[in-house]
Amino acid sequence: MKITDKINVGGANLRKPEKVKSKASEKKAGEAAATSKPDQVSLSGAAKELIKLKEIVNSMPDVRADKVEALKNSIASGSYNVKGNDVAGKLIRSSIVDDLIAKK
Repeated sequence: MKITDKINVGGANLRKPEKVKSKASEKKAGEAAATSKPDQVSLSGAAKELIKLKEIVNSMPDVRADKVEALKNSIASGSYNVKGNDVAGKLIRSSIVDDLIAKK
């Protein structure tokens, strides 16, 4: 099989169209490039504040090691108590919130 720039459609050999540039369009493009200003971006005060907050959040640890360590110690010592009513209440609240969000 030979690969060429010709396309055979229904027995007719066609060539791919070549781009033709006129001298006028080349001149306009050159003038536009010479007189155009560089792109600029300016951020609002709120956007700058969001960038600062994002940097602060990214610098924080993902896990609160002090809380994890305290829970590990209380579990290991046997002093960690879970109240069934608290767990049930939080499960019900979570279920209600999930249902409300799903309905929207």
